[in-house]
Amino acid sequence: MQGVAASPGTVLTIEADGINAEPYPTMITFENPVVDGQVKQRSKGLGLLKSNNLQILQPGQKVYITKINDDTQGKEDALKVTILTSDAVLATFSRGTYGGTYQAAKRYSTTLDFKEPKGTLAQMSVDDASKMIEAILSVNPADQVRARATGVVARSCEPHCAVSTTTGTTVGGAIVSQADTQPATPTVALGQSTAQVTSILGPPKQIIDLGSKQIYKYPDMKVVFIDGKVSDVD
Repeated sequence: MQGVAASPGTVLTIEADGINAEPYPTMITFENPVVDGQVKQRSKGLGLLKSNNLQILQPGQKVYITKINDDTQGKEDALKVTILTSDAVLATFSRGTYGGTYQAAKRYSTTLDFKEPKGTLAQMSVDDASKMIEAILSVNPADQVRARATGVVARSCEPHCAVSTTTGTTVGGAIVSQADTQPATPTVALGQSTAQVTSILGPPKQIIDLGSKQIYKYPDMKVVFIDGKVSDVD
């Protein structure tokens, strides 16, 4: 309810322009229609509901998916994907009757409303749904490693301040003590050699040798090598 990220989830990257979002929590979640892989703007009437702190999310920003649901009751089908920015940003708020303004670090939330012809969702495969979403939100395996290696949360002051899950920088004047951080985890990066990975993670539980492609399996991670270099992490 407060927009607190208790632990990093799957990190996704925004690929499209024009996604409007509101500070979280919000009474009304902004919905962005997506048609044929393009983000469209809402009608002017619905636009009156937006807050003064509405932001347009930028390609490259990192987000979590917090909810997925479908809507097949209208004239067309809709697959709705609600996202929350992984990092908080400073927003300016009015003090109302007291006058003046103040700043607070807030994560931003919005819903991507993928529009499809009537009856489409009933026939759509999971792969097709994934491809439709990936036109707007992509998954980079390296982000998942970074989020767990450098991602920390200042639990003592969330959501009024926050620490980036992908850069480790603080927002909103957070003071992060050792007790407030998640323990650091080993970092595996694309391009590292098998020797570098084993020196970081230790010997794998299992090795699948497919010639130029090798898969090292660990209890909570799978590392894929192509020609002796890390090409994917799962």
